[in-house]
Amino acid sequence: MKRTLALTTPHTTGDDVKYAQNLLKRAGYYKGESEGEFGPLTAQACFRAKYWLGYATPDQTFGSALEKLLLRKTQPTSEAKKRIALRKKQAPVTPLRKKALAQMEKFVGLVEEPPGSNHVPEINGWWGHGDAAWCARTVSKAYIVAGSKAFSRGHNYEYVPTLVANARMGRNGLTVTPEPQPGDLVCYDWDGSNFATDKNHVGMFKSGTKSSFKTIEGNVDSRCSYQKRTSGSAPHVVFVHVGK
Repeated sequence: MKRTLALTTPHTTGDDVKYAQNLLKRAGYYKGESEGEFGPLTAQACFRAKYWLGYATPDQTFGSALEKLLLRKTQPTSEAKKRIALRKKQAPVTPLRKKALAQMEKFVGLVEEPPGSNHVPEINGWWGHGDAAWCARTVSKAYIVAGSKAFSRGHNYEYVPTLVANARMGRNGLTVTPEPQPGDLVCYDWDGSNFATDKNHVGMFKSGTKSSFKTIEGNVDSRCSYQKRTSGSAPHVVFVHVGK
């Protein structure tokens, strides 16, 4: 590679980017399209590659050192190998997303009393700050109980635009994913503002594909229930993976 590609230059485009994306995809770190634009998905793939290749301080850039490792022209150093072994050992047997999904399943059947009141003690009473729209609070509680460090009771995340913004920038362990898995989040932009207003919603992906899927969602018709959705359910649908 003749240059280093970084998240600080998200509009970098060209054959160098496509080359990097193809290398990352071949190694299993990148699942997007090799379209030649260095955006959040490419940056996140670089971070994952560096993390699992033993970098002491992984970042979201692509350069010649990472290129050589992916091509197996070089091998991780002895110190990097120790970090790789430790990280594999520390990786949870059950993914966090699956633990969160198991918690979300327990919320199915919760209802507002009376309907339309947002009064759901199991969610809003637990969260604090009074009764309010509770879709984001529901998925937040599921992840908090599951052990997530990205979510915090009464704080992160009860506002869907903040959740989406953090995922798009790869902040706080949140990333946008093009291939949703059980336990990932599904964010809906109802009014076409691309999450610039409060007309939005969030649920948890249970099964299916990115085009047609089943979710668990709170605050739909005054209850938490299973829903059948598609990629066309809203003007913008964003899938979010929670990494910590």
